[in-house]
Parts: sequence; structure tokens; C-alpha cells
Amino acid sequence: MSSPHGISRPQALMDLLLVLLLTVGAGIIAALFAARGGGASLLPMIVLQGGLILLGMQLLLWRRGQRWRSLGLVNFRLQDVPLGLLALGIVFVVNLLLSGLLLLTSPDVLSGHQQELAGVADWLVGGHSLWTLLAITFFIGFYEEVLARGFILNRCQVLFPGVWAPVILSSVLFGLGHLYQGWFGVVQTAVIGLVFARLMVRWGSLWPLILAHTGLNFASLSVFRLLGAE
Repeated sequence: MSSPHGISRPQALMDLLLVLLLTVGAGIIAALFAARGGGASLLPMIVLQGGLILLGMQLLLWRRGQRWRSLGLVNFRLQDVPLGLLALGIVFVVNLLLSGLLLLTSPDVLSGHQQELAGVADWLVGGHSLWTLLAITFFIGFYEEVLARGFILNRCQVLFPGVWAPVILSSVLFGLGHLYQGWFGVVQTAVIGLVFARLMVRWGSLWPLILAHTGLNFASLSVFRLLGAE
């Protein structure tokens, strides 16, 4: 029996498994490509990985007779800008609280986490301009939100009734996708995902979350870039 989302639970489960395999596969292919090119910059790897994921989701949607709109990629509205700023403000506060708690309980873990992110930021940013950095962070924010708060959340909503079960499951999966950041990175991104997923359920549009995700990544990378220049 089909759900209001237009697909059945078995179909949703199959799609969820396929998109998780797609994400892992795209990551492996992109990493191999980067290694073959010397790994001087993460930029080609990110473009390849994101492009493969978007293409794979397009094929899965086509297979179900669906469009991007069904995932929340609706027409952009002017009100999406203040909503995006609101979402960005919320996750900034959440990040501050999480980092403050870790600073009080395990300062060494926080320091190590920041060093790991600084290394990733240096590898990603390289000698690129701020405009290039903005384009990179927008692309990352776009494909990660379409994947996590679009496709994965949508399929979880078909599988589980109510609001919080799909929100929590999609956020846990989003966090696990950041294992390279260590356990705190997984927790941090899962909590951010929880906020974004709940806002997606409330607003029904991915655009505010894409803008917030872009702003969060851009601010973080810019800070690490400035610190690295000192």
C-alpha cells in the first residue's frame, strides 16, 4: 500500500538502503580519484562525490516517478532567507553549547577535534578565494541537505509514523556520515541534523536549510582559514 508520499514502505526501505550504498560508493570513488590526482585539494573530490550522489538520487526518483519537489526542493521564496538565518542562529547556539560542554568535560577531545577540522579546512580551502570557498560550501550544503533532509528524511517518514522517529533516524545517519571527524564530530553533526530535520518537517522547504548549512560551513572554514594564516 502506498503512503501519502507516493511510495510503499518496502519501496522506501529499498530506496534508503540504495541511497546509503550510493553515498558510500560515491565517497570511495571520489577518494580514489583524489588519491590518483595527488590529493593536493579536496575540491575535485567534493564535486565528484556530490555530483554522483545527486545523479544517483535523480535516477532513484525517476524510478519511482517522482520529482525533486517531492523531497522539499520547491521554488525558492524570499521568506527562505530569514528562515535560513533563523536556522543558522539556532545551530550556532547549539554548536556553542556542545563545544562548551565538551570544553568543561574533555578539553583534550575538543582540541583534537578542532585540529582535525583545521586540517580538513586547510586541505579543502587551499589557496582558493573567498568566492570559491562560498561556491564550495554552497555546493556541499546543497547536496548534503537534498540527501539528508530531502531523500533520507522523506524515506524515513514513509517507514515510521509520527514526527520524531524519522527526524532522529535521518539525523543519526547524517552524523554517521561524518565518522572521519571522530566521535564528537558524529554527535555534533547528528544534533545539527536533528535541528535541521525538525525545521524541514515544519517548513516543508529545503532552501532555508541549504542556506543555513552553507553559512555554517562558510563561517567555520573562514575561521580556520584565518587561524591558519596567523
